[in-house]
Amino acid sequence: MTFNFKSISLAIAGVLSLSSCAITQSVENNKETVIGCAVGTGLGVLIGNYLGGKKGMVYGGAAGAAIGCTVGYDFQKKREALEQLAKTENLDIQFTSISASKDSDTQQSSLLISSPEQTMSKDEQQKYADYQVVGMAATVSSNEVMFASGSAEATATAKQKFQKLAAIYKDSKQNILITGHTDASGGEALNQELSEARARYVATLFNQAGIPTERLFFQGAGESQPVAVNSDDAGKAKNRRVEIVEIEGKPDQLLAYSYKQKTNLSYLSRRSQDKVATVQPTKETAQTTPAPSSSTAESASIEMTPSEIVKLLEPVKQQQALVDFGGKKMADASTNFAQLVGVKKESGFALFSKAYASEISSLNCAVEGPRVTGDVKSLSTGESYNRNDYNTADYLPGMNGTVWVSKVNGHYIGLTPVAVIKDSGTAVSAPKVNIWKNYKGSSKDAPNYQLTSHVETYYGDKGLLYRVFTSEKDSPVRCMDLVMPIDRSAAAIAGKLYYEKNKAVYEADFEPKLL
Repeated sequence: MTFNFKSISLAIAGVLSLSSCAITQSVENNKETVIGCAVGTGLGVLIGNYLGGKKGMVYGGAAGAAIGCTVGYDFQKKREALEQLAKTENLDIQFTSISASKDSDTQQSSLLISSPEQTMSKDEQQKYADYQVVGMAATVSSNEVMFASGSAEATATAKQKFQKLAAIYKDSKQNILITGHTDASGGEALNQELSEARARYVATLFNQAGIPTERLFFQGAGESQPVAVNSDDAGKAKNRRVEIVEIEGKPDQLLAYSYKQKTNLSYLSRRSQDKVATVQPTKETAQTTPAPSSSTAESASIEMTPSEIVKLLEPVKQQQALVDFGGKKMADASTNFAQLVGVKKESGFALFSKAYASEISSLNCAVEGPRVTGDVKSLSTGESYNRNDYNTADYLPGMNGTVWVSKVNGHYIGLTPVAVIKDSGTAVSAPKVNIWKNYKGSSKDAPNYQLTSHVETYYGDKGLLYRVFTSEKDSPVRCMDLVMPIDRSAAAIAGKLYYEKNKAVYEADFEPKLL
């Protein structure tokens, strides 16, 4: 199929002249508007050509551009108001654009989260040709104290600033998610609870500005998504932030955005570097790393001495292994699994320096430990907002509530259900870890261990890091790091299982297959 690009240009120009978009303004100052117009036009042209040939292309392009311009222009004006507020109130506000396919029958379209600094290859431009701007995330931070230590109520000065923020959004017809973030000072669980309470407080101010509670949602991410180092005051100030996410469509889109943030590999890398800094305070792991091209990720090994590793590990209790998986004593705190899964550029790296965004380094699950983050909750009910209506096609191949198994040193291990959403790479259920000791091949026998778990996932363009932590106090397994395939392969790409033996942490290969 060929396109009359002259017709497309005329359609854009025509709608721009009818809307409030000023053609004379630069593209740099009207990113959301121009993207919305251009993508809307492209989609309209495709439909118009199908329905009415060349004449249909012109009319379809004009109609598509009208929709795209309206949405893009709305977010552009809001961004301009926020930028002005940032100047007058001494705030740092960073923006990311949220786009979605308009040619989708699913309730939850795949989201593209991008920053002005990101560039796309020709292949990526074709991949996202039917996408248009549907939302914007504004991340607000300040060098001034906005909340007193341990308090969920803003200072008097900060409250006025939040009220001015809310006033900019008061006429919004979209759903809005307020996410609170903290630095790494204090305990993780406490930080998550505090960030959730602060997010709810800000959401309440938005409600007082006139936005109905039914369209307001809040979340406490705690310290789980750092964008800067936590070892100095400047970095901590950037990490203490409030994120305002506004997306057109159903609340499912807010959930999709949250899921993509949770599976962003850059946050995992930043957390690992922060953790290492607590025992290596004089070393910087990412500051000097040059940013590679947008299609690659720099591999950054984490070097630690045995004594430093011990400082980061949770205390080891077991002298004798409850189940001996025949592994060896863990000697390396880092893992190359993050590099094996690749990068996922559409997750959005807007808030990171280029080095942090492109460098991928990670501690293994035994040293890293589980993260603590909160659910998206509705301000109207106070309850978690979740989806339970996923179809088989919504899941990654082989991960739609399936069973993955492997035999390790004569012991049979099964994970079920393994359920991961294709769009964001998010695990929507935590699997049971079933272990049969000295397995003899009888499926009728009950497992010796049925362990509950906490699961984390990190999504790349080559695979999925599927990280499982067992929850029981006396468990034969600490955690598992698995690189799962995202194509139709039926075997893990790589995997490690970590357990306790001889008052130390041991590791064994564990590469399960789809049953």
